[in-house]
Amino acid sequence: MHEELDALARHYHHLHNEVEGSDPESSTRRKLQDRLSEVRERFDRLLEEWVSDEELKQEWRDYLHTRVPEPDGPPPIEPLVFQGRTDAGSIVEVRGSKDEFGVWVDGSLQERIAAEKDLSVDKPVFHFRWDGKEIEETFGASGEALRALDDYLQTEGAAPPWEYASELLADGLIDVHFDLTPRGRRAHARIESLA
Repeated sequence: MHEELDALARHYHHLHNEVEGSDPESSTRRKLQDRLSEVRERFDRLLEEWVSDEELKQEWRDYLHTRVPEPDGPPPIEPLVFQGRTDAGSIVEVRGSKDEFGVWVDGSLQERIAAEKDLSVDKPVFHFRWDGKEIEETFGASGEALRALDDYLQTEGAAPPWEYASELLADGLIDVHFDLTPRGRRAHARIESLA
């Protein structure tokens, strides 16, 4: 949740800068203000749903509006580095960072593994071997989000598609700075191979 709040705050800051740089009477400014309001509403909704500590909520609101240092909580989630489905229909996820990964099957932690090298490949079709099974990678981000990410990566000087940031973060494709993760590079390679 920490990552999503941070990504939304960064999107809000970006839009706020665009609003400030636009003509006060323009339709562009009104559209930007509408988008700014949507991001703020989503930020507030996430804050209410996922952060129970009132002091921490206020720290996040201050971060959004006054650009004070980023709050320490809630604790960051373990990033998704692989997701796939077995032949039997179980969902296998690998979460973690560096060489501390957990293999989760249908939401239950099965084991901890050291697989940084294995999970850093960027080929379009990736199979993860676990428990005698070869599991093909799947992606949960919408086609619209993936196309927006691809457009951003293909267009020099383009603004990141902030409106899809939380979806792309949740699927493990980007980090909070909108840099591709190894999983994101695999998704992007898959999009390019289909083009």
